[in-house]
Amino acid sequence: MGIGTPSIDYGQPSGFEAQVIIYGGNIPGFENVANLDQVAEEGAFVVALRIKVAGGSGGPLRIVAFVPSTSRES
Repeated sequence: MGIGTPSIDYGQPSGFEAQVIIYGGNIPGFENVANLDQVAEEGAFVVALRIKVAGGSGGPLRIVAFVPSTSRES
């Protein structure tokens, strides 16, 4: 799941409910992602390469999406 805002949870969460649900379902979540409007909801292939942060529970990513072709033959 990708989102263009700094957090999957809205505002100043205390229980991080959205993160608990998403990550508890073994669904990866990416925050502060640009150009999401250019990625198809289905058929796209996403590669997320993370930078390890010693002692951290997360870190910055380099995210690349391979978008399916939308061209049509005449």
